[in-house]
Amino acid sequence: MITSNILQNRIINFWGYGSLESPVWLVGMEEGFRSTDIVADRRMLEKQFSLPTINGMFDARRPIDPNYSDLTNLSPFSPNAGPQPQSTWKFPIMLYLFLRDGKYPSEDKILDFQRFVLADGKKNEMATLELSPLPSPNISSWLFTDIAGFETRKSYEHTHQKQRSKGLRDLVQKYSSTLKLVIFYSANKKTHLPIWAEAIGKVSDKLTEITHQMYFEKINKTSFCIIPQNHHGSMTPARLYEYAEKIKDKITTF
Repeated sequence: MITSNILQNRIINFWGYGSLESPVWLVGMEEGFRSTDIVADRRMLEKQFSLPTINGMFDARRPIDPNYSDLTNLSPFSPNAGPQPQSTWKFPIMLYLFLRDGKYPSEDKILDFQRFVLADGKKNEMATLELSPLPSPNISSWLFTDIAGFETRKSYEHTHQKQRSKGLRDLVQKYSSTLKLVIFYSANKKTHLPIWAEAIGKVSDKLTEITHQMYFEKINKTSFCIIPQNHHGSMTPARLYEYAEKIKDKITTF
């Protein structure tokens, strides 16, 4: 049974998958999942909220622990994931692979990176974090209406988002000596950009826009990219690579 205490613990203690020691982080707004029905979703989330973590991260090293391999949230890390890359992570991974290798990655290479490298704490190449730690099938769904203090998405965000924003900023500062690249994916000017700017240590209207809705900053040895999320096919490889070509010489060698 999911209780208020379980949700509070998740908010305080969970950040994502992989290791915070990884030199590259992908940072999104909220973890999604494929919905079945309310009862099945709540049962799955109850198990999801029991994942063991170290410093707020579940190490998705391969093969995935069989005790948790049935969780839909972990299915993108399966060797059978696909046949296409997970849509949310496709373009951030594509950007990273281009910056790392200096050439355009194929769809298969993006998918293989997702299957075998992403969030694997042993390989320790890339972690994935979420600002909002309570998963949801989509922005219009909310599965916790019966839990005191979490009756609506709006009340949840109003109560906890500032705390999480500060926590993200603190993590960026804490791991700045090992953190080479952060890719924020979501660039809504009203809701997301101010949070990413705070994490970087900037004011949102002072961020450097490289191409439309895509920003870049570098603080000491850490590079920060902000790109839009791929809503309904709004992102394209051509759009991403136009941006990538303009920032590639600013990135510290991996």
